[in-house]
Amino acid sequence: MTTAPRSGGRTTEQSGKGRRKPADKTTGTPAGGGARGARHYPTAGATQGSAALKLAADQQRAPITSPRLRVAPPAPINAPRAPFIALVVAVVVAGVIGILLINTKTAENSFEIDTLQKQQAKLDSTQQDLENEIAANNSPGSLDAAARRLGLVKADNPAYIRLPDGKVFGVPKPGSGEVAVTAQDTTSATGR
Repeated sequence: MTTAPRSGGRTTEQSGKGRRKPADKTTGTPAGGGARGARHYPTAGATQGSAALKLAADQQRAPITSPRLRVAPPAPINAPRAPFIALVVAVVVAGVIGILLINTKTAENSFEIDTLQKQQAKLDSTQQDLENEIAANNSPGSLDAAARRLGLVKADNPAYIRLPDGKVFGVPKPGSGEVAVTAQDTTSATGR
């Protein structure tokens, strides 16, 4: 009994290191019989005609019922969903709370900055007023008036002292001008 080759394969009779077998001298066909690649079936005891359709006893069995094929449901996912959902909710809640805290702190800082800017503007105005007052009091006329109020008079010939060595230039003489009225009132009120 010879076997039929598989798709495009060779039978055991035909395998021979890829070489053809010599042809049969009487028929002119290869030694295996039939055309190359033809299927070979058993010929000994073969039944022909309608008897060929009858099955042998060993081939007569109960019909095999194949199970009905149906689509299998997807494999169940056993991953717990509750912890994942809880994690996502916790991340979202933490993010929202963080954003609210940042916004609150920003608003609080902006109010504090506004208050400090107003205070700085007020202090700048006060400083400018004081600088203007100092500049007005530093003028020569203001110094002369302030000295008269204190009872000071102008010296006719002033003397100068050199600070590094303490040497005096000129002869100091007391002033001979009139004392201001306000200075006289102050000295008489205090009894000096």
